[in-house]
Amino acid sequence: MLAADSNNIVVIKHAQKRRAQRNITRPQIERCIQKGSITEGPFINAKGNWQVNLSRFTAGEQITCVVAIDWPARLIVVTTF
Repeated sequence: MLAADSNNIVVIKHAQKRRAQRNITRPQIERCIQKGSITEGPFINAKGNWQVNLSRFTAGEQITCVVAIDWPARLIVVTTF
Protein backbone atom coordinates (compact mmCIF):
# COMPACT_ATOMS: atom_id res chain seq x y z
CA MET A 1 0.00 0.00 0.00
CA LEU A 2 1.53 3.30 -1.11
CA ALA A 3 0.11 5.35 1.76
CA ALA A 4 1.67 3.12 4.43
CA ASP A 5 5.08 4.71 3.75
CA SER A 6 4.81 8.47 4.24
CA ASN A 7 7.83 8.91 1.93
CA ASN A 8 5.48 7.99 -0.93
CA ILE A 9 3.23 10.98 -0.15
CA VAL A 10 4.36 14.03 -2.16
CA VAL A 11 2.83 17.42 -1.38
CA ILE A 12 3.21 19.65 -4.46
CA LYS A 13 3.83 23.40 -4.22
CA HIS A 14 0.16 24.38 -4.64
CA ALA A 15 -0.88 22.00 -1.85
CA GLN A 16 1.94 23.27 0.38
CA LYS A 17 0.65 26.82 -0.07
CA ARG A 18 -2.95 25.82 0.71
CA ARG A 19 -1.81 23.71 3.68
CA ALA A 20 -0.02 26.71 5.18
CA GLN A 21 -2.98 29.04 4.55
CA ARG A 22 -5.38 26.63 6.23
CA ASN A 23 -3.05 25.60 9.10
CA ILE A 24 -3.11 21.94 8.07
CA THR A 25 -0.07 19.96 9.20
CA ARG A 26 1.86 17.28 7.32
CA PRO A 27 0.80 14.64 9.90
CA GLN A 28 -2.87 15.60 9.35
CA ILE A 29 -2.39 15.11 5.60
CA GLU A 30 -0.73 11.73 6.16
CA ARG A 31 -3.53 10.55 8.48
CA CYS A 32 -6.17 11.76 6.03
CA ILE A 33 -4.56 9.79 3.20
CA GLN A 34 -3.82 6.69 5.29
CA LYS A 35 -7.15 6.43 7.13
CA GLY A 36 -9.59 8.72 5.32
CA SER A 37 -12.65 7.84 3.29
CA ILE A 38 -13.05 8.47 -0.43
CA THR A 39 -15.55 11.31 -0.82
CA GLU A 40 -15.14 11.89 -4.57
CA GLY A 41 -13.83 9.75 -7.40
CA PRO A 42 -11.96 7.80 -8.42
CA PHE A 43 -11.61 9.28 -11.88
CA ILE A 44 -8.86 9.83 -14.45
CA ASN A 45 -7.55 13.39 -14.22
CA ALA A 46 -6.19 15.61 -17.03
CA LYS A 47 -2.67 14.16 -16.57
CA GLY A 48 -3.91 10.59 -16.98
CA ASN A 49 -3.62 9.60 -13.30
CA TRP A 50 -6.34 8.25 -11.06
CA GLN A 51 -7.53 10.91 -8.63
CA VAL A 52 -9.65 10.82 -5.47
CA ASN A 53 -10.73 13.13 -2.68
CA LEU A 54 -10.04 11.66 0.75
CA SER A 55 -11.62 13.13 3.89
CA ARG A 56 -11.00 12.54 7.57
CA PHE A 57 -11.68 14.14 10.92
CA THR A 58 -8.19 14.61 12.39
CA ALA A 59 -6.78 16.80 15.18
CA GLY A 60 -10.23 18.25 15.78
CA GLU A 61 -10.82 19.28 12.15
CA GLN A 62 -12.43 17.81 9.06
CA ILE A 63 -9.90 17.94 6.22
CA THR A 64 -9.97 16.80 2.61
CA CYS A 65 -6.98 15.94 0.45
CA VAL A 66 -7.20 15.83 -3.33
CA VAL A 67 -4.79 13.04 -4.27
CA ALA A 68 -3.52 11.91 -7.68
CA ILE A 69 -2.08 8.40 -7.81
CA ASP A 70 1.19 8.21 -9.75
CA TRP A 71 1.18 4.41 -9.87
CA PRO A 72 3.20 2.55 -8.69
CA ALA A 73 5.52 5.02 -7.00
CA ARG A 74 3.76 7.84 -5.19
CA LEU A 75 0.66 9.70 -4.08
CA ILE A 76 0.58 13.35 -5.11
CA VAL A 77 -1.34 15.76 -2.88
CA VAL A 78 -2.80 18.29 -5.33
CA THR A 79 -4.52 20.45 -2.70
CA THR A 80 -6.02 20.25 0.76
CA PHE A 81 -8.87 22.00 2.51
